[in-house]
Amino acid sequence: MSTRPKQDFTLPDALIKTIAHFFPHFWSDLSQVKDPRDPTRIVYPMEMELFVGVLFLMLHGGSRRNIKYKLATPVFLENLRLIWKTFYPKVLFPESLFHGDTLHYLLKRIDPEDIHNHLRRPLMRRLLRGRSLEDFRLLGHWYMVMIDGTGYRSFSKPHCPHCLKRTQDHGTVYLHQVLEAKLVLLKPGMALSIETEFIENENQEVSKQDCELKAFHRLAARLKRDFSQLNICLSVDGLYLGAPTIDLCQRNRWHYFITFKEGSAPAFFAEYEALLKLDAKNFLRQEKEDGAISRCRWVNRIDWEGRRVNVLENTEQTAKGETRFVWATDFEMDLGNVQELERGGRARWKIENEGFNVQKNGGYELEHPFSDHPAAMKNFYLLTQIAHLFNQLMEKGSLLGERIRETMGSLKVFSLKMWAAFTEVFIEPARLREILAARIQIRFDTS
Repeated sequence: MSTRPKQDFTLPDALIKTIAHFFPHFWSDLSQVKDPRDPTRIVYPMEMELFVGVLFLMLHGGSRRNIKYKLATPVFLENLRLIWKTFYPKVLFPESLFHGDTLHYLLKRIDPEDIHNHLRRPLMRRLLRGRSLEDFRLLGHWYMVMIDGTGYRSFSKPHCPHCLKRTQDHGTVYLHQVLEAKLVLLKPGMALSIETEFIENENQEVSKQDCELKAFHRLAARLKRDFSQLNICLSVDGLYLGAPTIDLCQRNRWHYFITFKEGSAPAFFAEYEALLKLDAKNFLRQEKEDGAISRCRWVNRIDWEGRRVNVLENTEQTAKGETRFVWATDFEMDLGNVQELERGGRARWKIENEGFNVQKNGGYELEHPFSDHPAAMKNFYLLTQIAHLFNQLMEKGSLLGERIRETMGSLKVFSLKMWAAFTEVFIEPARLREILAARIQIRFDTS
């Protein structure tokens, strides 16, 4: 028989229960990261520093110093002590909260692969194996994985041997970029980081710099290695249009959507438009609730260097004008599936809006200089992905989602209220035991 707590979930309650519900092994996973520090000189447990680091990013802490000067209230310390006694009964809890520089010292020494292998990858595997996301697959079977690149740090002078160098009109900049794979769920509106490949030079003497195309093949290999059984539909932009990407997807048994324009492949595009005139029946017109007129046209089985590729085109007319999208795909289309496939193709914007834009401008401060150290920069980036994952599960989940929309108005207000709840309101031990013992279902909002 299911049990539920007698009162509504508070913000700290909801976070602890969300982690316990989706990731019951999260606390033991923290212990799997290799601690590089001298064990005889450790004051703060590594698990504590990593968890507070994730929480600090969830709460939109802004800068490292705020760990000490805004988070370290007596109430927060007591709440953290209670959490620690619950999940780490044999680990000695320190008498004070560490400074942000202490976390920085740790993250400079942890191998970023450890953060991925023991934290981020297990989180995503358990979320998928728990079947929490199955209802949001394309055509009921395929998970949409969007791949795109972005910059997360730039310098006016050489920063390290791995910097990318770009010369512009106003001078030379030195960049750190990343290629990100996000699992995008269209209806709940979530973009969950599943793999990361850092774009960087091996050393300063390389004759040809690293780039997105090189990183793409490394990222694809990681994705296949880490999620070999996952039914993936890959969505990429026109940069990746070509036989190598199509062949890679065929080898990995992935479906694909590749956004392209006439200039990306003129001959192929011309053949598509010529064949389109012969397939007038491949047409679907829809009038959407907002008054927009959507038109889909498609051609199946166009030859591309001996490969069969299909093309889907969507134009949408609104009061503001017309937009046009064209995708190369291996999905064969008909009147029965083209509407959902069109939504899958258009979902690509989610990686920018729900992913990078939120993390850069929504309080996570993805481009903030939390560190200039090469390893620490990567680790802060990976911890940001975990923080964003937790926040999305809370925002879209049934424990808090409706309250966030109706009483908090925005995620910025949500983070401020979460900060206040952790630093000003004591968590009751009996209440925490009741929360953890409660058997519940967490459903995602699909409105």
